[in-house]
Amino acid sequence: MGFEFIPYSDEQRKTYINAELIYKSYVSKKKRYDKSFRYRMGWQKIKEKEYLFRECLDTKKRKSLSIRSSETEVIYDSFHAQKAELKKSIKESKVLLERQEKINKFTKISRVPNVLINLFRRLNELGLDDKVIVIGTNSLYAYEAYCGVFVENQHLATFDIDILNKRDKKVSIAFKEKIPNRTLKGILLEIDNTFKESEEAFYRFVNKDEVVVELLTPMRMKADNESFSGVREIILDGIKWIESSKLHKQLLVGDSGKCAFITTINPLEYAVYKLWLSVQSYREPMKRDRDLQQSRLVTKLIKEYMLTIDIESELKNIKNMSKEAIETYRKTLG
Repeated sequence: MGFEFIPYSDEQRKTYINAELIYKSYVSKKKRYDKSFRYRMGWQKIKEKEYLFRECLDTKKRKSLSIRSSETEVIYDSFHAQKAELKKSIKESKVLLERQEKINKFTKISRVPNVLINLFRRLNELGLDDKVIVIGTNSLYAYEAYCGVFVENQHLATFDIDILNKRDKKVSIAFKEKIPNRTLKGILLEIDNTFKESEEAFYRFVNKDEVVVELLTPMRMKADNESFSGVREIILDGIKWIESSKLHKQLLVGDSGKCAFITTINPLEYAVYKLWLSVQSYREPMKRDRDLQQSRLVTKLIKEYMLTIDIESELKNIKNMSKEAIETYRKTLG
């Protein structure tokens, strides 16, 4: 099967670049705000004297800075002035983002499931996006966006790749690292409180639109760790490729026009792994064919658009996959 890619128009490229610039600025401000102002500052009276205190918004713990004086008043005034200025700047960025979202939809670069965008937007804001990665078919959105092309439905057999048709509503997300002081399940409910735990599996969540999100971890982590509440530990068919894979981060635009940076697997490692899966006899024939087509599609993207990737050179440097898998890929597609 051959694949055809539709390149972005000049207008779409301009729109994508602008969206990335505006969103980067917003995330940078939001992270700076959360880092610098995750506490409040005020005056506390103790025995007829006032003291400047700082209180952590997460733990509610207070720390006395010093007795009220001209110096501490400067600290207090400066804190609140900087906070107000940054808050105003974030509000202005949000206005630009909302305007850009309309342009994203108008120019038709919005195509990624909203649940994926909403989840990773929150992770972007919290600075946690490199700790959680997208695995499976949804990774293809990142590869096509990087190349500035669209993979069109009519060029794919219906049973091969379900990206870009909205019948497959499953999003698989895996932990790369522990998330401090939070659970991915909690973040998922923050962005959409209609998600409910599936009766079939504790790590699977379904929302009102029947979108399915699976929370997984290939890492060897303690199951009783609070960060992994509602998460299933998995072993991926003989290759612990996610645990030490190179990562690929890409701005994606959702159906709503909103955008977010998502983190997924290096495209070449994805192609190698998918081809390896396609020759495993225990896999169902339909799944094997799907794996093969995904590997071929990503390989074609690499060869035609990802010119910075030297396939032969990078295959030699892959250490987290078996020699068998790498050699199979080299002989078949590489």
